[in-house]
Amino acid sequence: MKYSKELFWSKLQITINSEDINEDIINKCFLETESFEMKYSRFIKWNYLENLNKNKSSQLTWELLSIIKLSEKVSNITKWYFDITVLPLLENIWYWIHKGNLDENIWYKNIEILWDTINLKNWVSIDIWAVWKWYIVDKIYNMLDPIYDDFIINFWWDIRIKWKEKILLEDPYDDTKSIWEIYLNNLSIASSSPFKRKTKKWNHLINPISKKNDDEKVAIYLTHKLSSFSDIFSTALFITPIEESIKILNNINGLEWMIITKKWEIFKSKWFNCKLNK
Repeated sequence: MKYSKELFWSKLQITINSEDINEDIINKCFLETESFEMKYSRFIKWNYLENLNKNKSSQLTWELLSIIKLSEKVSNITKWYFDITVLPLLENIWYWIHKGNLDENIWYKNIEILWDTINLKNWVSIDIWAVWKWYIVDKIYNMLDPIYDDFIINFWWDIRIKWKEKILLEDPYDDTKSIWEIYLNNLSIASSSPFKRKTKKWNHLINPISKKNDDEKVAIYLTHKLSSFSDIFSTALFITPIEESIKILNNINGLEWMIITKKWEIFKSKWFNCKLNK
């Protein structure tokens, strides 16, 4: 059975291969996601995230703590090519809610955690749009895992699978065509591309150092057991220069990958087992 709902400007789809499905659990998965969106989407007014960015201090939630800890780790690994305080850059390329120029104060180390309080120093603001999907996908997986042996969670092509499935990878320049296929066995897959979310000015994948878009890559695909790793690193390493990206990827156990450049060069790890789609 397949269930879907529009959330976070995207579609969350849950497919369960079983004859005995508890729809209360499915509804709970959607409700948990909707609750997360209402709290942390920067496109919803007067919610937790907007109040935090406005007041620069708030009581810390467990969800946000998990996201910040992993984001900080990835920022350190990529040497600041990933940063969740890039909200002013997104606003200033018209990927906005404020519709005005913001001071570009960016530096993830200005996020301060003191016991159960989060403080945003030096007027930084945070946006978790780049990382929220992995949190939701892994959370839903943990809800379904004790009950079902065969299911797929697809949140706008951030996918996590329990059991086995063939996934088609689309042409970066034409999302109506697929070029590759890959077989996943109890893995997640995520991708990043500059063509999915963009404004008339730029796309949403911004380098916090240069404050510009990457001009090397057209797509990156990553697989890992956890969506938390495949998703966050697909965003972080899209922004990171190719040579540095490959060096980082080769040092993370369980992470397999493929990078496609604008010159149509393809770099991939040994065990990223995709093949051309016939």
